Amino acid sequence: MGLARDGAARFRAWHRTLRERHLRPYVFIHINKTGGSSVEKALGIRLDHSTAAEKYRQLGASAWSRKFVFSFVRNPWDKVVSHYHYRVKTNQTGLGDNPLPFEDWLQRVYLDRDPRYFDKPRMFMPQRQWLLGDDGEMLVDYVGRFETLNEDFGHVCRELGLQAELGHAKPSSRGGYQQYYSETGRAIIERHFAEDIAAFGYTF
Repeated sequence: MGLARDGAARFRAWHRTLRERHLRPYVFIHINKTGGSSVEKALGIRLDHSTAAEKYRQLGASAWSRKFVFSFVRNPWDKVVSHYHYRVKTNQTGLGDNPLPFEDWLQRVYLDRDPRYFDKPRMFMPQRQWLLGDDGEMLVDYVGRFETLNEDFGHVCRELGLQAELGHAKPSSRGGYQQYYSETGRAIIERHFAEDIAAFGYTF
């Protein structure tokens, strides 16, 4: 039974790679908590949190050169607040059953790397790291922003000649991200996401 499941999983992965390599004119790099689920739904593609480097190795240089590669990024301080609430809501690492105050969670994850909470390292890494090749060079043709998601997704669709629309996201009722941070918490995120802040020009 286990072998059959493994074989089916390998076949699905092979089929997905084949489809991406030969049929889709684009590659989408889905960084968590940047609106990527809405983008995948609009394009009719499956959830995939592979990095650009992983996708590049999977597709090969020749196929990659024929693709329009795009992604979206988000203000790091806002992204981290959203990530925290998502983990509480979905009870990841038990945060729903045993919630930690936001800034205690920041400490455990971004400073202590506590394995009880720092369970999926890529979900916490700087966004720019998702977009680089093994040689450290940028592999993405276009980086849109969560803050202008609809407009930037429209640019992607025009570039690709696609007709697609994002669903209407529910407005957040939690208030501005700034209210979550003390000076200490703000500095933790500023250090951890320094390359995002420099590359994409985000401010608190």
